[in-house]
Amino acid sequence: MKNSRHSQMRWLALVPLAGLVLTACSGGGDTYGDGDGDGAADGGDSTAPAASSSQLVIAQSSDILTMDPHMHRNRPTQNVIHTVFESLVNQDTDLKPVPELATEWEQVDDLTWRFHLREGVTFHNGEAFDAEDVKFSIERILDPEQASPRASMLAVIDSVEVEDEHTVLITTTDPAPTLLSGLAVNEIVPSEYTAEVGDEEFAAAPVGTGPFTFDSWSPNEAVNLSANEDYWDGAPGVGTLIFRPIPEVSSRMAALQSGDVQIAAEIPPDLTGELGGGTEAVSVPGTRVFFLAMNVTKAPFDQKDVRVAANQAVDKQTLVDALYEGRARVLNQPAFPEMIGYSDDVQGIDFDAEAAAQVLGSTTETVQIDSTEATRTLAEAVAGQLQAAGLNAEVNVLEDQAFTDQVESGASTAYLSSWGVAEGDADVIMARHFWSPSREDAFYTGYTNDELDVLISDARSTVDQAEREDLYAQAMQIVMDDVPWVPLLNPEEIYGVSTQVQGWEPSPIGRFNVADVTLGSR
Repeated sequence: MKNSRHSQMRWLALVPLAGLVLTACSGGGDTYGDGDGDGAADGGDSTAPAASSSQLVIAQSSDILTMDPHMHRNRPTQNVIHTVFESLVNQDTDLKPVPELATEWEQVDDLTWRFHLREGVTFHNGEAFDAEDVKFSIERILDPEQASPRASMLAVIDSVEVEDEHTVLITTTDPAPTLLSGLAVNEIVPSEYTAEVGDEEFAAAPVGTGPFTFDSWSPNEAVNLSANEDYWDGAPGVGTLIFRPIPEVSSRMAALQSGDVQIAAEIPPDLTGELGGGTEAVSVPGTRVFFLAMNVTKAPFDQKDVRVAANQAVDKQTLVDALYEGRARVLNQPAFPEMIGYSDDVQGIDFDAEAAAQVLGSTTETVQIDSTEATRTLAEAVAGQLQAAGLNAEVNVLEDQAFTDQVESGASTAYLSSWGVAEGDADVIMARHFWSPSREDAFYTGYTNDELDVLISDARSTVDQAEREDLYAQAMQIVMDDVPWVPLLNPEEIYGVSTQVQGWEPSPIGRFNVADVTLGSR
């Protein structure tokens, strides 16, 4: 399916895009697992069958990076993994903590939390879930030799103690206001099995406690899962769950309307009107922050005035109106208003094409903006606006893993990406992207600031929410003064959904909670 002529004309009027260099990387790979699941390809055939009444197919814009829940920092990967694995706590649609593998918890003192674990839960290989698995999982994430990208989420944890088979004590180094939100996005793995088979085999044959069991993964083709008939909360309503990576929007929508897919993620707002014939658009306010990141150690972005000018060159409201049909919010800081840590006092940098041109017009460097296929359109639009202000900007579209490697190693001059803030707390962005200790495992922009480090550290160890808000207000102002980012926008999460799908509600954090979904006639 192609964009409507109206959408194309608005796009052509948006920015001058001539001369952009686009390179796309994709390809097949080995198959992991038994390879017998529906939709797994043989001989490079990437076409999954149309769904049966017991088969639910979900299309995302990109493939997963791994099936090891502790070795990624990627939302599409998390979406798949959390159907196979579970955490101590989960989050409801208001981002509040709710029980999952822990039924209840209490704070014993400022540094100690007690978690009571769900009894009668087994992993998919029959191994009983208990407190040793919780201890093992958290310590695995925090082990420096494991080099987990998720370690910073739980860095405040000092120790994990098994009190009894179904009770765990977690002690933190400082008061930890974000502990529950961090635990909600870090899943539990079976201690005996993981230690026995090792990391590589565990990722190839993962075992969790979730509503679906892993069958196979054919990279760039499909992840195939089956219903866990012994799931502690009852067997799922569908027998098979398939995740298919379909980077191109038109292809995702075509697969949805043909019946090959029942849920398609990341539908552009201007295309929702083209859904029909047994499909519809379903949306929910999102928690994703889109941004242009600039490497402050590389020319021309090693100059603050160039970074300020890049912020002035981007007309965010035009991006929202033309690309999102108003179904997104302009950001003036690395946070959206509902996030803990958002500051009304931070003004950001307004669009000023003339001021931007005075600086960017004198730059001589050609700037490559790295992107994935999922963010290509937005990257092209931003690059076009930078070009209009005089910066020679090119878009380089990379396969997902190559993109991650590029930005985390510091090889990017600039990149356009998004960061999901499922926890609803600014710590998720501030500590990961602007805190010096995090540069040890992810370079990103290379930006550090001693004063900012202190503010972030204090905010991470303060339980008084009013005090945390004040600390983050100061931190946000420093970030927007030094501007290693151009904060862009916060869009709604929009899905294309078949009318076959019953019992599903979209999640603001993009997660697919489909254990209770059933499929009716189309």
